Amino acid sequence: MLDPPVLAAGAALRAALAFATRWPQQLATRNELATPLSALIRLQEGHHLAANLTPPINPYDAGSFHHPPLVLALVGPLASHSSSPPWAAFAAWTAADLVTAWALARIASRRDRGAEPIDRREKRWSGAVVAALYLFHPFTVATTLARSSTTFTNLFLALALSSALDGSLTSAVFHLSLATHLSLHPLLLLPPLVLLAHQTIVERSVQQTPSLLSSAAEGTLAFALHQGALLGVSWWLTGSWAFLSSVYGVILSVPDLTPNIGLTWYFFIEMFDHFRAFFLVVFALHPAVYVAPLSIFYRDDPLFAATLLVGAVALLKSYPTLGDWGLWHALLACYSELLPRASGPSPVSLPLCVPPCPFLTVGLLHADISTPILHALLPLYALSLLPSFSHLWLSSTAGNANFYYAATLVWAVAMGGWALEAMRARGKREALRRLDAEGRGKVQSGEWTVVQR
Repeated sequence: MLDPPVLAAGAALRAALAFATRWPQQLATRNELATPLSALIRLQEGHHLAANLTPPINPYDAGSFHHPPLVLALVGPLASHSSSPPWAAFAAWTAADLVTAWALARIASRRDRGAEPIDRREKRWSGAVVAALYLFHPFTVATTLARSSTTFTNLFLALALSSALDGSLTSAVFHLSLATHLSLHPLLLLPPLVLLAHQTIVERSVQQTPSLLSSAAEGTLAFALHQGALLGVSWWLTGSWAFLSSVYGVILSVPDLTPNIGLTWYFFIEMFDHFRAFFLVVFALHPAVYVAPLSIFYRDDPLFAATLLVGAVALLKSYPTLGDWGLWHALLACYSELLPRASGPSPVSLPLCVPPCPFLTVGLLHADISTPILHALLPLYALSLLPSFSHLWLSSTAGNANFYYAATLVWAVAMGGWALEAMRARGKREALRRLDAEGRGKVQSGEWTVVQR
């Protein structure tokens, strides 16, 4: 399922970049990788206020510290140079990445088990390939070097999906609760996660299986109890409920307009104050709008619904980072059958005045994706613009906020296009799967065309 050399190579790459380059110091301050909610420097400041001053100061009183109390208590000492050696933080973040890769490999392997290809040329990537894609993804590596808390959110999301595919509902909601405790928005994955766990339980059970309603009630109750326990421990650590507004209220009220790769910060910079409350509600509810439609429409494949929701959250949340997209890309890799693949040679269409030539053939690219080249190049274009326009605006002062926000819009269009193309490709593939062998042959020969499911 997962080759140990893949894990070893991923760990070695992170160690080499962490201790042989100055990238960790440079990446820790990049707004593409660190936000006010996930930045290492905020965690170090909070730990200094709470642990190194006499008397200690509650970091939540200032309103600029947004990490949960459990992160402050457990990860803060590792991030602090005065409490731990420099390698301790890198070891913790690297270990989180390795466990995430292991969970993603399990997800890919369990999804592939028992699946029948509809085309002899169709190949699904193994769990080792998906794990390698996550471990060596530039976004994932950069997030680890920046020591952003996004790494731990990705860890718990991957473990939640892996547990659901194992049929362990309690374990799945336990890990989802931890992810929600870190960044709130993973709460939206609860419906497809319950569907996924229930589906696995039904498929594996040989006796009487629980109803979907009872599974939903059990999962919701377990989630609420675990979340209540986490909040109770957080209150015990801080002695007050002040952390709620600093950790979770800031996600909904967006008071810190530090630039990031999201769509929210610039909007509220330009917003008149008397419209702010209305649009705060709009931006807060927008990601939640997709939960019910995706969970219902893809009820036969809740993992795909969860994957789309991970992308929707990364696109629409108020403080996103590139690390959020690293996990989404790895989850999309579990659906590698939707990617373009080479087909057999096909004759080239020639004008009537040109005699037919049997050697004039080309290999077609069989793809459910409509424009693979565009969707491959547009994100690269956006990634080249983001650091360039950030430098023009914040360093050389030759540009303004419009420059950087334009680059974030290009990135949003690119990733939104990926999500739409994934939905379209899966719909076409499902239509093809329901055809008999003759119908599939006509589609593959070009006689029939699948336009829409």
